Amino acid sequence: MINTSLGKILEKYSTGWISVSQDHKNVFAWGKTLKSVLKKLEKKGNPEGYLMKVAKSYSNYIGV
Repeated sequence: MINTSLGKILEKYSTGWISVSQDHKNVFAWGKTLKSVLKKLEKKGNPEGYLMKVAKSYSNYIGV
């Protein structure tokens, strides 16, 4: 299990959608819509990671 705070890498994003690496250390893509993020990921070869909606608070997210 990875014990990493996403707060530091997500703090500059306030709206839209984001793709984060599996190790939670890098942002692969950000966009206003999910469709725009998926297009950016496709151009990067579809790296494995997580897609999530940007929020003011992530306290409702449960890590697996």
